[in-house]
Amino acid sequence: MTPVAILIVSAEAVRPLRGQILRPGLPPEAAHFPGDTEPTTWHFAAYTREGEIVGVASFFQEGYPAWAHLSGIYRLRGMATHTQFQRRQGIGSQLLQTALRFLQRQGVPLVWCYARTEAVPFYAKQGFRRWEAAGIIDIPGVGPHEVWYYPLAKGTAERGV
Repeated sequence: MTPVAILIVSAEAVRPLRGQILRPGLPPEAAHFPGDTEPTTWHFAAYTREGEIVGVASFFQEGYPAWAHLSGIYRLRGMATHTQFQRRQGIGSQLLQTALRFLQRQGVPLVWCYARTEAVPFYAKQGFRRWEAAGIIDIPGVGPHEVWYYPLAKGTAERGV
């Protein structure tokens, strides 16, 4: 496992890696997401000892239609790991687990995401659950995704998620 420091950062800090990994070949503006600068949005970055950002993830306060009865849920968006640090180095896991613990301490009951189909095994390994009813969703210009969620509050899954 590669040791990294996970820090809360600004939207500007996550955008370069987000663009490089998730929006390759597109202009830098493609890495700007609606809600990036909202006070309720949290951005996390994984730093190497040398100070290089090698992983990023953003969490937006955003509901999902199936869970309209839950308030304060967050959407994970823009999670990316530098290509030289992907697969079996633990950076994505450290980043995600640190962020989930933080959000749980903030009282967030549930985190959900549109997972790229190639990332589904990662989310399953992290303890996320697939929202079967959503099926495969094709996001234009990005590709096929599935809806996955992670209950942070006790009883959330039993209350209709």
